Amino acid sequence: MLTRARAVVLAVAGLSLAACSNVHPGAAAVVGDTSISMKTLDETAAVYCIDQLNQAKQQGITAVSNSAVRQQAVLALATLTVAREIADEKGLEIDPGSYEVPDGDRDAVAKAFPGIDVDTTVSVISDSREISAIALALGEASTGQTATEQTQAQLAEVGQKEITDEFAAKDVKFSPRFALSPSGQPRDSSTGSISVAPVDLEATPAEELPDDQRCS
Repeated sequence: MLTRARAVVLAVAGLSLAACSNVHPGAAAVVGDTSISMKTLDETAAVYCIDQLNQAKQQGITAVSNSAVRQQAVLALATLTVAREIADEKGLEIDPGSYEVPDGDRDAVAKAFPGIDVDTTVSVISDSREISAIALALGEASTGQTATEQTQAQLAEVGQKEITDEFAAKDVKFSPRFALSPSGQPRDSSTGSISVAPVDLEATPAEELPDDQRCS
């Protein structure tokens, strides 16, 4: 369900880095003059946690790192803000029906994400889908092509790159607690340097982390 959001996370992680800056007190991230609150981040991360844990369990994994989930959640929130600004600047009209969760699906959503307010879950899912919808529209606009079943993924990738390439211009900053550079690339929390490997092979497995540091 959140696959597109995770794809955006991976796309952002491959970009070059911008300089570090401070974030408004109490904010998870800022995009220009727009502040993303910790409350919004917490609500989004709770949904991501269940989504990723469900996927992990299908592979026999019983826990997911909470810090990794929160990194992805705050990055997706920043990505959505940037995407909306670009779409507005370019005059793109995105049909809400292409990303909003239908009312008829709310019961299924509530069952899939127990313990979380259904309105919150629906909002997070819709936000994730909106990123995909805007990315596809940007891809179509920049290439002059209309998406087909065969070209949709490629055009969405073009649009996602356009979004992530605008992080510096949109003055994206993340709270230091998330160990993310302004471009969204993970930092080594012990040194402050940028991680060059996509996976930290020496990191503690999620199953061995304390309960308060994992989704379980």
